[in-house]
Amino acid sequence: MRLPSLHGRREVRADQAMTSMIDVVFLLLIFFVCASIGRIPEKLLPTELAAGAVSAPVEAEPPPEIPRQEYWLRLVRTEAGRTEFEINGSRYGSFVALRPVLAQLGELAGSDPLILDIGPQVPAEDLIRTYDTSLAAGFTAIHFATQAPGKRLKSPE
Repeated sequence: MRLPSLHGRREVRADQAMTSMIDVVFLLLIFFVCASIGRIPEKLLPTELAAGAVSAPVEAEPPPEIPRQEYWLRLVRTEAGRTEFEINGSRYGSFVALRPVLAQLGELAGSDPLILDIGPQVPAEDLIRTYDTSLAAGFTAIHFATQAPGKRLKSPE
């Protein structure tokens, strides 16, 4: 027994659906053919080429190498409980004496590396104060020296 269709519904056959798809494809094909007929081929358009506009890149010479010097700043705790400072062999007994030296070095050689070699008994307060003063003096490369177990680092002199 066949079920009645609701309100005039028809059955759609597969060949009817394909017919409308083929019609759409042919209409698109005709549209693109007609749209491209009126165009001028690009190879026939005149083009102005400037003969003297060609240039070769010129390599710039690298800037001369400026010899860099490392500045070693050692902080050592004395037996009297004071922190002493040594920069490349020059010794300073107080932080007040060290500050103008760091300011002068920072102006002259602020891009050169400053290496802080902190002794084992130096308080963190002196380390931070020295680091902040070095930054304020203009040093841009501040490094901390490390040590191998049982050995102290020596500055290359």
